[in-house]
Amino acid sequence: MNQVAHLTPDDAYRQKKIRLAASGMKIALLLPVSAILQNIFNSSVTTTVYSSLQDKVILSIICSITLIAMCDIFAGIFTFIYNAAKGKGIQEYKRTVNLKISWMMLLAAGFAGPLATGCWMAATPFCGLTTVAVVTSLGPILTAFISRFILKEHLSGRAYIGILITVVGVIVSGWVGFSEGGSNFMLGFILALMAPIGFTLEGQASTYAGDMIDPNVGCGFYRCFGSGILGLTAMLIVSAVTGNVESYGEILKMVLTTPILLLFVVIMGLFGAINYNAAYLAFNRTGPSRTLAVDSSRPIWSIPLGFLFAALGIAPYSVSTMVIGGAVLAVVGLLLVISKPSDLVNLRNVN
Repeated sequence: MNQVAHLTPDDAYRQKKIRLAASGMKIALLLPVSAILQNIFNSSVTTTVYSSLQDKVILSIICSITLIAMCDIFAGIFTFIYNAAKGKGIQEYKRTVNLKISWMMLLAAGFAGPLATGCWMAATPFCGLTTVAVVTSLGPILTAFISRFILKEHLSGRAYIGILITVVGVIVSGWVGFSEGGSNFMLGFILALMAPIGFTLEGQASTYAGDMIDPNVGCGFYRCFGSGILGLTAMLIVSAVTGNVESYGEILKMVLTTPILLLFVVIMGLFGAINYNAAYLAFNRTGPSRTLAVDSSRPIWSIPLGFLFAALGIAPYSVSTMVIGGAVLAVVGLLLVISKPSDLVNLRNVN
């Protein structure tokens, strides 16, 4: 009590910033786990739906992005229920929409939904989850570079080294994935490259807007509903241009009329709601650079989740010494990024 009483205003403000930034790092831990689970269900539904369509590469892409768009709609429903329970219902959504700055969230949704998450999901059948995760790990590097100049983040040399080691660890853990690609490997690789670019741009736009509006409300309306509508519209246009409108309709019909597929998409929506809201809160509290550094640990988290799903008989899984070594490197890098709480005071100018 005496220590609290003797705190200067500057010390109290500094401690508040550290607490918020530290909480943002904890929230960011939800990202890799929820993303992996979301991708597992997306791949399962995509495989089932695609098997009933014509064997066209473009249909696999349309299917994956359409499913993630449907997932985003359900994520919006789950997020609205959560926000309404917290007293942030329709009126708060209306108030947020009327703020000009909130439309920056729609820009972020476009980068994150059809571009980043959609291309990431679409790339997985072509070059595998591990390889896609490796490419996505470029996000922290792009984000750190851009944030230094746009959001004025202050990252210590140790943090930069930690981010670098994390990325190296992810690359090592996923190196075997580069030998698992099929005939469309390069197409998948190019699609995967869209993910780190999209996530980086999302982080900048959503963090800027999130400093002035409630991240959960902005996420619920723009990142979820907005991204879902953008994705469905974009895939309808792509389907029309490529002569696959009928197949697009079949995808929607099959999912909406098949209980197990619809259930999987709803589950995707739940994981999406957790992932998107956690990301926007973490961006706001601890900055995009460290948030995406934690998120880049997806291949590491895939090890226990892979064994779990294998034990349940859902999907086979094995892990090599190289993967384990990469996981250790990534953990060391993450510890370097987050191990000194006092540095978090310089991370985000939290009010």
